[in-house]
Amino acid sequence: MDSFWPWLPLLAVAQLYLTWRRTLGYLRYFQQEGYEHLRFLRWANVRPFTDPAFWLAVATAFLALWFPRLSASLYGGGAVLFAVLQPAPRRSGKIPLRLTWRAWRVLSLSQIVAFVTWIVLTNLFVRADLQAPLLGAAFLLALVPLVMITANAMLIPYEQQTQRGYEAAAVRQLAVVKPQVIGITGSYGKSSSKSMLAHMLQFEAPTLAASGSINTLMGVTRHVREELVRGHKYMVVEMGAFKTGSIKRLCQLTPPSAGLITAVGDMHLERFGSTDAIIRAKGELAEAIPAGGLLVVNADSPGALVIARKTTHCKVVLYGETSTEALATRLEDVRFTKKGTAFTLRTADQTYSCFTPVLGRPIVLNLAGAFTLATAMGVRPDVAVAAMRTLRPVSNRLEVVEDRGVTWIRDAYNSNQFGFRAALEVAAALPVARRFLATPGCIELGTQQFDVNRALSREAATVCDNTVVVADMNRDAFVSGHRDASRESRLVAVANRAEAFRWINDHVEDGDLVILENDLPDLYERAAGLFWKERSTPARTS
Repeated sequence: MDSFWPWLPLLAVAQLYLTWRRTLGYLRYFQQEGYEHLRFLRWANVRPFTDPAFWLAVATAFLALWFPRLSASLYGGGAVLFAVLQPAPRRSGKIPLRLTWRAWRVLSLSQIVAFVTWIVLTNLFVRADLQAPLLGAAFLLALVPLVMITANAMLIPYEQQTQRGYEAAAVRQLAVVKPQVIGITGSYGKSSSKSMLAHMLQFEAPTLAASGSINTLMGVTRHVREELVRGHKYMVVEMGAFKTGSIKRLCQLTPPSAGLITAVGDMHLERFGSTDAIIRAKGELAEAIPAGGLLVVNADSPGALVIARKTTHCKVVLYGETSTEALATRLEDVRFTKKGTAFTLRTADQTYSCFTPVLGRPIVLNLAGAFTLATAMGVRPDVAVAAMRTLRPVSNRLEVVEDRGVTWIRDAYNSNQFGFRAALEVAAALPVARRFLATPGCIELGTQQFDVNRALSREAATVCDNTVVVADMNRDAFVSGHRDASRESRLVAVANRAEAFRWINDHVEDGDLVILENDLPDLYERAAGLFWKERSTPARTS
């Protein structure tokens, strides 16, 4: 036993440093899952057993039967080395870790729980002398995801109390400023519609709208507390949901006087479970609009139209392109160029010839919805039409850029099947030598995922000279789709985004076009970068 204790402090320091680094790495994925325990555990699965540090602990614990001091030295040095070699999660991955105050709390408490766990495990094997801390290290490394979940669960009462305080502060700020709140929801098109509507409304009066995709309760709460000031007449709020009740809570925080429903479909079907559940969730915005308020709905979307027909307590106005309903605004004659989109908007009173630098039929349809709501709220139609010309494409949402002779269609943000088809339509309309597509397909479609991606693959095969399918998730569906189109030889399968860019760099030439359609979150690709730095190749779009 004398040989045990002198080594324990050194092993403890090495183990705590390694555990800190591993927890940081896992925390990036935990944060991306919104701190949802079960979804994170499904992702973590057996990943801890692929950790090289875990196998080092197992190997040195076995070696300690004959060479205890050597084993302790090997593990201590190896643990520090593996910790140093692990990528910094705040600077790696597609979505780096954001060390918010909540993340710091989870991280700090996780370290306390981890240290206590290691001490307990070490004492369980204390008779094994120097094997004890090594065995404890192996068990702890396998349990890091559970340790982090335990810490988060312990913090839930505090987090709930803190969030209630933040919400109360946001409510007070709204009561002081009293902006006219316009809520926007839908399965897709929320962020682009928000930015386009706010752009039009600002010509009428000061308007606040969050940049990016801030659409959760805490995100909107923080936005109100930090950005809403006296003088704002309008506030456009994007309202997202992964379950029923989420939009209702957002409407309680920011009660809307008007709303826009862009489209209701199969986005996040895996989470909701059914299309009916999605319609109920998105319909919570309509229910929150007061009598005498205004609801603008995309009539081309069957799900959105269900909500419109159920809404009788407020004024409902429809827009669309293909719908046979009586429309307040109809989109017509859409034409794409590299510089943008020309189109016509027809209302009951007049026809407007329009141009905007943004591309993609769904985005232009969203623009028709923004026009409908903005003009209903007092913006002059000619001003709204003029404002369309000064819009700028939202980054990675059907954004067309030229770089060193290659045309890139960047549509990598949170793709859906309608946006996917819109990117193919734009690509087909542009004059280029060859067309390439890099995509992992669409995700979170539940039982429909294979069929939807097979159809998308079949359509892509008729437009693109080559398709690069990224990761394993939809590979079989894309193989089937290209086989349906007799273009199986034009499909290239790669493991991750880095390999896709390497293939593109090797094959694309001046005059070609590349569509970057969807980009899987870190959670859906192989966990390259969790334990080791991922080898990357700079893309030609840099």
